[in-house]
This record gives sequence, structure tokens and C-alpha cells, in this order.
Amino acid sequence: MMASFESLLPVFLLIALGFGLRARNVIPEDMWRGIEKLGYWVFFPAILLDTMIRSEIAKLPLTAVAFTMIAAFLTMALGLIAARRQIMSMLSIEGPAFSSLFQGAVRWNGFIALPILAKLYGDDGVALVAVIIGALVPLANIMAVAVVAQNAGGRRLTPRETIYVVFRNPFIWATALGLAINFAGISIYTPVMTGLGMLGGAAIGSGLLMVGAGLYTGERFNLTPPVWIGTVLKLIGTPLLVFAWSLVTGVSGSAFVACMVCAAVPTAMSAYVLARQLGGDAPLVAATVSMQTMVSFFSIPLIIMLAQALQ
Repeated sequence: MMASFESLLPVFLLIALGFGLRARNVIPEDMWRGIEKLGYWVFFPAILLDTMIRSEIAKLPLTAVAFTMIAAFLTMALGLIAARRQIMSMLSIEGPAFSSLFQGAVRWNGFIALPILAKLYGDDGVALVAVIIGALVPLANIMAVAVVAQNAGGRRLTPRETIYVVFRNPFIWATALGLAINFAGISIYTPVMTGLGMLGGAAIGSGLLMVGAGLYTGERFNLTPPVWIGTVLKLIGTPLLVFAWSLVTGVSGSAFVACMVCAAVPTAMSAYVLARQLGGDAPLVAATVSMQTMVSFFSIPLIIMLAQALQ
């Protein structure tokens, strides 16, 4: 247990540093946006591409991992949609708040999952995160946009705009390109791979700083029942669903632990941006993500310990 805490401590120290730097305005707002764009468009795609090219992908259970994560996601997402009226009535909330509860329960933060699994399993861990990103990001984005637009007060995106939002994600393209190069057996010029590795080396540190910086939104946090429910569904409910589906798919070993870690990480702060843009309850998202991030410091080590015992 202590080993799990110690392996996660650097991750959360960097998140806390990012939060502190943003809250104290040590780094100007426009510079944070620049770091965020560099991480999103350059550093993170570089580490995914570099790892997918170099890893022994053929030995990883890619199909079973993807199916497990998609099945767990759809179980949670469709269950919430089916129970929408009952949830809104029970919690006395309106559509925008439901859309934010939905996002808090189903979305996940690859920036946190990646360093944890890189620490646990090296390149194989990063490769598994990349596969899960490739499988979940398009589906999660489509459903998040649809649910927020359907329930929130902002304008609805056209199908063309929705497709653009989803498939402009560079993580998807980096993963797909890396897989194609790996399976085709294409040899990449060594200096190019060295450059990718250097760029990818900046991904984890900058990504975790941005996670922390993103937690500071200037919103006043109100820990309402939807915040607690979203936290329980995400940090406990989703890992339970992944465990149940892994029994069906037969995922085991490091792949099973990777699925459990990706299920156990908090919601991505991009959910806040989406809620703000489309008329969702942005303060509710901000409070949920912040609560999940704090609780996950204690819950993720437990999930890892249980997953390793069950693998």
C-alpha cells in the first residue's frame, strides 16, 4: 500500500504545483494557454507516437482491452441516460446539472493515467493507455457533446461540428499512426525517433502541471449531492464495471491493471470547457473534478492494490 502511495506521490505533487502556480498567478494566463496547446498538440501526441512505434504491440491484448473499456463506458453512460428523469427528480436538478453529472461520471483523464502506468509497466503501460485513448476518446467525446447539447441551455452543434470536435483530437491520430507504423514494420530514421522521444519526455511533467492549473477555475466550489454522486460513480462505479466486463473478456495481468487505473482516474478538466461552451453547469463540473482529484489520491492506490491482487 505504501509503495502505491509513493509511486503516485510525484504525480499529485506536480498537480498540486500546477494548481498553486495558477492560483497565485505566478505564470500569466496567456502562458498557461500556450503550455496547454503545446502539450495537447505536440508533447502528448509525441509520447504516444514514440511509444506505439517502439512497443511490442503484438503481445498486448489490444482487442480485449478496447472492448472492456468501451463496454464499461457504455454501461455507465447508457445507464445514466436511461435513469435521467429519475436522477433529475431525486436530486432536484435541471438538464444542465444532469449533463455535468454525466460528464463527471463517464469521462477520464489520460494525463493522470499515463504517468501512473508508465511507472508501473514502462512502455507497455504507455502503449495500453494509448490503445484505451484510441478506443474511448471518439466515443466519449461524441456522447459527452450529445448529452450536454441535449440537456444544456446553449446551442446545439451541427453533425459536422460534432465530427470536427471529436476527430480533431491529435491523440487519436498519433495512436493510429503509431499502430500503423508498428504493424507495417516500417523503420523510422533514428534521429527522428530521438526527437520524438525528447518531445515526449516533456509530456508527463507539463501534462500534470496543466491538470493542476486546470483545477483553478475561479469558481466557488459547492459540494452538492451531484458532486458526491459523480465522484462515487467515477472513482468506484467505473472500476467495478471494468472488473465485471474483464471477467467476460478475459483481460488479465498488466492489461487488467491498466484498464482499472484508467477507470479509476478522475474526470478530465476538458469537461469544464465543454460545459461552459455549450451551456452546461460549469461550476458543478469544476467542483466534481476537483473533488475527484483529491479523493483519487487515496482511491487509486487502493484500486491498484486490488487490481494487482486480482490480476
